[in-house]
Amino acid sequence: MNLPSLIRSAVLAAGLFAATSPSLAQDYTWDMPNVFSRSSSDGTADVAFGELLAKSSNGRIKIVHHFDGALGYKGVDHLNAVQDGGVPLARHALSYYGGHDPMFLLSTLPFLMQNVDDLTTLYDLYKPKLEAKLGEFNQVLVSAGIFPPSGIWSRQPVETLAQLQGLKIRAFDLSSLETFTGAGAAAVNMNWGDVMPALSTGAIDAVVTSADLGINSGINDYLPNFTEINWAIPISVITINKDVFDGLPEDLKKAVMDAGEQTTKQTFARLETQVAKNYQDMRAKNVNVVETPNPDLRAKLVESAAPFIASWREKVGAEAVLLDEYLAKKKQ
Repeated sequence: MNLPSLIRSAVLAAGLFAATSPSLAQDYTWDMPNVFSRSSSDGTADVAFGELLAKSSNGRIKIVHHFDGALGYKGVDHLNAVQDGGVPLARHALSYYGGHDPMFLLSTLPFLMQNVDDLTTLYDLYKPKLEAKLGEFNQVLVSAGIFPPSGIWSRQPVETLAQLQGLKIRAFDLSSLETFTGAGAAAVNMNWGDVMPALSTGAIDAVVTSADLGINSGINDYLPNFTEINWAIPISVITINKDVFDGLPEDLKKAVMDAGEQTTKQTFARLETQVAKNYQDMRAKNVNVVETPNPDLRAKLVESAAPFIASWREKVGAEAVLLDEYLAKKKQ
């Protein structure tokens, strides 16, 4: 038996041990990492999932949340951590996984989605492909989440293209890195866990991320300006190690999937009011929110994004039909 198989077997055995021990209140207690804060969109969704799962399993499954990367995993590590059994399940930001498979970057393509209708249309098409891709990493897709549309958090206002030139800005994936670099910014790709240290040392002066994540992480202490560009609505997912899932009784498999489906519905529905609430909270903390930047800024970003989208199409090959199907449905 090879090493990954041994690890997965050990994880499965550990998960089943709790089920055979009558002294434990729960049959299963699972650690669940998330690199973002408890109050972020993904954090809120994870808490909801844990509560829904406790209910649907009649208290037999307990989720122990570990926010802000508390278990020591970076976002890019979660895929392998669940695959190899380091943790039984985790929240994944798909934007970190372009190096594993470019299809994971579909929802991060620039200006692809603008609202909850776009999100629902894309996810309905995307879900079967995600299930298959994640299955290649020994994982079962349980739920999907999102961050609201990304914008630019900055020390100084960024309302025009000229103000973007040379700006030391954090990008979160290859798409944002190449697009902002192409538009004249000094962009650097950076995991979320490295953002605050980089801001404190002055290594960066701006960050591409959502209003939600920014305000809930206290980024406004460094960057008191936010420019709305509706960059992307990146999809995140909850997955569970397939060996752990397969070892569950049928009723608990159903409990996991039911809780995941309900979490997805709640998270997607919240998008409709989330942006307005974020802006309200941000202005209460004296953040300068620019909702209508000069058109030259967005126009240049759209232009700079085109080569990345073309490159993405080339990398995924025939699978790019999924993007075409979405764009056709969006026009209807």
